[in-house]
Amino acid sequence: MKGRLDTLTTSLAAHEISYGLIELHPDGTIQSVNDEAKRLLLSDESDTNYLFHQIKNKEVKTKLHECFMGKHNEFMATIDSQPYFFLFHKTQEDQKGQNIYLYIFNLHYLQHHHDHTNLNNHLLSSIGEMAAGIAHEVRNPLTAVKGFLQLISQTDQSEYSQIALSELERAIHILNDLMSVSKPEFTQEELIDFNICTEIESILLLFQNQLYSINVIKQFDNENIRIIGQKDQLKKALFNLIKNAIEAMPKGGTLVIEQTEDYENIHLSISDSGVGIPKDKLRLLGTPFFTMKQDGKGMGLAQVFNAIQNNHAKIRVTSEEGQGTTFFLSFKKTLKHSVPFTGGDSMVQTIDTKHSLAEFLSNNIHFYTSEWMQYLQATKSYLISLLNENGETENYKKFGNPIMLLVAQNISELKTEQIMDVAKERGVRSAKTEFPMHLAWELFQSSRGIIWNSIRAFYNESEKTLDMDQFFALERRVNDIIDLYIDSYTAYFVSYKEELLKSHRETVDELSVPIIPIADKVCILPIVGNVDTFRARKIREKTLVRVKELKAEQLIIDISGVPFVDTAVVNHLFKIVKGIKLLGCSTILTGISPEIADTMIELGIEIDSELKTRSDLQQALHDIQFAAKK
Repeated sequence: MKGRLDTLTTSLAAHEISYGLIELHPDGTIQSVNDEAKRLLLSDESDTNYLFHQIKNKEVKTKLHECFMGKHNEFMATIDSQPYFFLFHKTQEDQKGQNIYLYIFNLHYLQHHHDHTNLNNHLLSSIGEMAAGIAHEVRNPLTAVKGFLQLISQTDQSEYSQIALSELERAIHILNDLMSVSKPEFTQEELIDFNICTEIESILLLFQNQLYSINVIKQFDNENIRIIGQKDQLKKALFNLIKNAIEAMPKGGTLVIEQTEDYENIHLSISDSGVGIPKDKLRLLGTPFFTMKQDGKGMGLAQVFNAIQNNHAKIRVTSEEGQGTTFFLSFKKTLKHSVPFTGGDSMVQTIDTKHSLAEFLSNNIHFYTSEWMQYLQATKSYLISLLNENGETENYKKFGNPIMLLVAQNISELKTEQIMDVAKERGVRSAKTEFPMHLAWELFQSSRGIIWNSIRAFYNESEKTLDMDQFFALERRVNDIIDLYIDSYTAYFVSYKEELLKSHRETVDELSVPIIPIADKVCILPIVGNVDTFRARKIREKTLVRVKELKAEQLIIDISGVPFVDTAVVNHLFKIVKGIKLLGCSTILTGISPEIADTMIELGIEIDSELKTRSDLQQALHDIQFAAKK
């Protein structure tokens, strides 16, 4: 255990991750404490060196008491609205006696660094889902067009028909490639155990004709090492990585392929000394259609990232322009290579635990939902009142907390579409019932808390244990499910609101340009209310169309009902006048306020003989009637 803690501490230091550390005597006296632990836990007001007199967080104090009593060696607690993981470790160091070390990690911050290797996961997933839908919709009509072109080519042997067929075939081929990297195959390749080094050697043989100017360096720690995965899919991914590395060195260079291992993972790196990738482009690697090649389609790396994710491996990229690029891959070892932790093999234990945890959450969902609602009633009664008004309380009692239900259904196998479907249904319904978004987020965060309470209860009752890596894997899976639901709910909620707002605005726009005919070829346009640039442009567009329809020869524009306009709006206003003039219609402008007049002076707008101004609408109407009598 001490060795693993030393390794963890070294790793954290290497990544510059801040963590708290307190060294204690078995009686609870503080021996030493670092700045982070002091900031998080200890009070400045206490002058004692006894840990429990200095801790200011009651939750942490209670759980630390249980650690000293031997009930558990780790726990989670919230400090300043952030989740922290506490590791309580006792050690015997030769003759110096027993020491106690308390490690404190911020889960959000640690997860960000711990999962740095999967930089593009969310981006690739989002773009992949979108691309799959587009590819599916486009491929169907292209296939139909291809069929008709083939029929035409039977009677028309012209060169143009052949070119059209060739280009159409190319388009369909690209869409098929896109479908293959943006969505799972319907028939999944079987997982098998294979020698990764042997496969790399066989791939290199395929490039013999291209390696005459490239120095290939292979550094394999264990040439017999084996991994478990979808062999053909991973072999294609390795082929693409080696192919890209060779193509990045058109004038020659060095290709280094290195294999190493640790107690749990097999690591593979593929490095070239080629042109490199700009830093601002690294995040785009693996997304369909992104490529640095002039004739590339951007499908090769998309397939690589997809294959690595499908096989539960990790990928990380580093690159410097002009110096080269390195792809780092990490694979879980097969069962016979895994080093057992406390109580047996970690992979088997993790799989069993996930299924057991899913059953536990499903079987106890009503109990924990009831606890959650009691908590809301005691601390956030306004949320319960709002849920009652919207008829949600009965649904919760009948079906349970929806987020907990999704965690139970997805913890063994992530079903993204199911989560998004539930989020869409609830997000749109909340938008329709005017459920406030900030209160919905309060419900989400309190749901997250009760879910982790239930997970803690499961491990306490089942007496199952997790090592550090397994805990963080579980933490990522659970929080990814919750975050995906929250993000999707928010997106659908906002999308519905935006569509509703757009519809309302279009209706208002239609009603806000009432051009009223008052005499033969004479109309009035009264403008009322605030006018922004968007509305001014709409007024201009609709006015020109309406003047043309009515064949008006004179238009009175009254702006006495406009409290304020900025310089951009004044410009739009006089564009209306110029446009109307081109249609053969003169303009009378009434209701100019001193503020608008001052703006016109600042802009240097001069009123020509074609534009008449009057102080108010009544005066303009009087002039028109007087002119008509003459």
